[in-house]
Parts: sequence; C-alpha cells; structure tokens
Amino acid sequence: MPTPKVSLAPSCEVDLDKDGRHHGYVRIQFSSHRSAYGWLPVPIMSIKNGEGPCALLIGGNHGDEYEGISIIIDLFQKLKVEDVKGQIIFLPAANAPAVYAGRRTSPLDYTGEANLNRLFPGDQYGSPTDMIAWFIKTHLVSRSTAIFDLHSAGSSIDHWPSCKIRLMGEADKDEMQMDFLKLFAAPLGSVGDRVHETTLSGEASPNGIIYLSTELGGAGRITPWIRDLGDAGLKRCLKRLGVLGDDYQVPAPEREVRLMAMQGGENYIFATTDGMFEPRVELGDEVEDGQFAGYIWNIREPWREPLKLHFNKGGVVFCKRNPALCEIGDTLLFTLNDYEG
Repeated sequence: MPTPKVSLAPSCEVDLDKDGRHHGYVRIQFSSHRSAYGWLPVPIMSIKNGEGPCALLIGGNHGDEYEGISIIIDLFQKLKVEDVKGQIIFLPAANAPAVYAGRRTSPLDYTGEANLNRLFPGDQYGSPTDMIAWFIKTHLVSRSTAIFDLHSAGSSIDHWPSCKIRLMGEADKDEMQMDFLKLFAAPLGSVGDRVHETTLSGEASPNGIIYLSTELGGAGRITPWIRDLGDAGLKRCLKRLGVLGDDYQVPAPEREVRLMAMQGGENYIFATTDGMFEPRVELGDEVEDGQFAGYIWNIREPWREPLKLHFNKGGVVFCKRNPALCEIGDTLLFTLNDYEG
C-alpha cells in the first residue's frame, strides 16, 4: 500500500463552525533548535450565534502595534453570545511571534524581518510567518463578510488616527464601507481603490470582502484617547454590519470624519542623509506646499549646517517618524489630501 503522508500545515484548536464562545490556538508547526517537534501558539477566539454575517477582527498584524490588540481582547472578554448575530472571529495577535517579541516583524524567519502583511497568500509548509498568512487567507478570509484590520504605526513611526477603505465598485458594499468611515469617526478617513498584492487587503477587497484598516496612533505605545475612539468606532461598524444584535448599545460618534485620499509619492519626505531628525510640525497640522518641515542634524560632524526639509505637497500631517535617529531612505513625514471622489 502507498505510504501515507502526514500534514504539518497549521491547525486550529477552535471549531469555527460551532455556536458559542470558544478560544484556543492556531498551532504553527515549527521545528527549532530549542523545540524539535514543537508548535507556536497564535491565539484565536470565536463567538458564534446562529446565521448571519461573519466579522474577522485582526490585531498584531505587525507585532508592535498595540491599540488593536487591546481593543480586540477587551471586546472578546466583554461580549456575550446573545450580543452576536452571526459570528465574530478574534485574532488579536496575528503575527504572534512578532507580538511576543515586541517587534514589527517576526524574529523567527526572513532573517528577523518577516513582515506578515507582505507575505500573503502565504505557504502552508513555509516559514512560520508564511504559515500564519496561509491560515488567515485559507481559513479566515474565506469565511468573512468583513475584515477589520486594526493597525497602528508601530515603533518607528506615529500616525494621526485614521481608518481606510478600498472601494470595490459594488454599490451596496461601497456604501457600507463609506458608512464605516463615518461611524468609525476617526479624525481622518482615507478612501482609495488600490491594494498591494501581498497584503491582507490584497486578499480581501479584490475578492468582494469588505475590508477596513486603521492607523491608530503608534510609536510603540497605547494612547488612551486613540485606543478608546478605535474601540467605540469598531463597535459602531460591527453594529452597522449586523453582527451585533439590535439590543446591543453603541456610543454615538463624537466627531465628523474628514475624508482623505490615499497618499501618493509626492506626499512623502524621505531622509536623504543619515543623522538626527528634528520635526518642526505636529501630527494633524495643516501645511502648505513647500513649507518648512524640520531638520536632519549631522551628529558625526556637528559643525555642519543641518539639512532643511520641506514638504513637497501640503495637506494634513499624517505620519511622523518616531525615533530621532534616521538613515537614508527612512520615511520622516507624509501628508494626506482631501478626497475629491
């Protein structure tokens, strides 16, 4: 008889088809020096109550982005089965090895720079991060009505809070996504129609799955007001999706969102020399084309004049580098402009 093959693909301890509250791990098989036959734990939780839409909540797509992790864990702990109509799947630490290490990228593969959100669709028999991407695509994206991918800026940059949608050209879904932007009620709501093929958005939007992502602050910390606006905004979106029951109370939006277009190359300021970055603007500031933005100081030759930085294209200051030290090629600042669609 033929020799049977044993699969070492990721497996899930949680039965995602079963009603009720459940929690466990996605097991990522990983034969390492310290654990030859071991597996890596990626936490996963589910609340299912009959038929209805399925919402996938993802935090820790990058491991040093903490607001989404906090929001998703807290929501799972507080929701009751009777609050849900359909299913909510919670993946609070998607790139778990990166989250546990406090790094944007996983230290276990790709020479310590395994970026989960650049490895879709993944590989069921690949590196740990490849396997996580494959599991998300194959077992979670495929069953989702909508995906809420809660990003922050991570340790190296900081963002003015925003959420983002990608229009799909399907009137009913795009209407819901525009509603999500208004209901999330971040200061900025970004609207576009492009995705990168190796990202989670590249697996969702082109396949007709509603996808909302966020940038909830960053700098490797949790800012209370930003975390709380993300928590309230997510609940309003889940209510709009119909996955939270009629009796579940959500807070009203506290602000009107300003709709912005996705950034282009002209919105960025990159470092063109190594040194110490000193910004002279704050996140959320309105700036003009050509406006002075800051300095790069030469700390090896401090007698030299600093490099003066200017905005190529004005708008709202949306992104700012967090560490002062910078190298050629680092993003230092970028702006967003109003959406005119």
